[in-house]
Amino acid sequence: MDMTFDDLKSAGLNVEEGLGYTGNSEKYLAALQRFYRRSFKVVSSAKDFVRDDAYDELVILVHALKSNARMIGADNLGNLAEQMESKGKAGENKEMSAMSGALLNEMKNIVELIRPYGMMEEVHPASEISAEDAEKTGAELIDAVEDFDDERAMELIDRLMRYPFRFTLINVLKNAKEDISEFEYTDALLKIRRVVSQIED
Repeated sequence: MDMTFDDLKSAGLNVEEGLGYTGNSEKYLAALQRFYRRSFKVVSSAKDFVRDDAYDELVILVHALKSNARMIGADNLGNLAEQMESKGKAGENKEMSAMSGALLNEMKNIVELIRPYGMMEEVHPASEISAEDAEKTGAELIDAVEDFDDERAMELIDRLMRYPFRFTLINVLKNAKEDISEFEYTDALLKIRRVVSQIED
């Protein structure tokens, strides 16, 4: 599959950045579709957290949104999410909440922009594994690490990295591999459990 995404480029999306993160046009398209599908839950949750003054949850949400936005080249949205995260971590909760309107407006713009791709038949790059497969692999990986089976654990981490995690979680898995190679099994398990918990349908 070879797509240019010229409409997204002309609308201001940093497509080159997105292609750099995802690897190729097919994987970039899959990332656009995942972002579109998940956007409705993100918007609903963000509104709920702001309404309920659930600041800790809002920080977690914008942290994930920051990475996911940048993965598709939505730099403005990623920057807004990063600014909100910084405000929240600094304890400036009211300031963080005050930025939510701008974030949701930018989110709406991006969702409308990528809607044609989101409505296309869902793409599953051959190199990727499904959420179901990732959950099974993650469970096997945890067992392997608990059994100190380094060779098996390394194989399973490599397989798990074929699930389309955001790039920050891929880095966590890479760090877990380093932990295993240095016999730091407890640290590896903590990281792996964190990543596995982020697998989404």
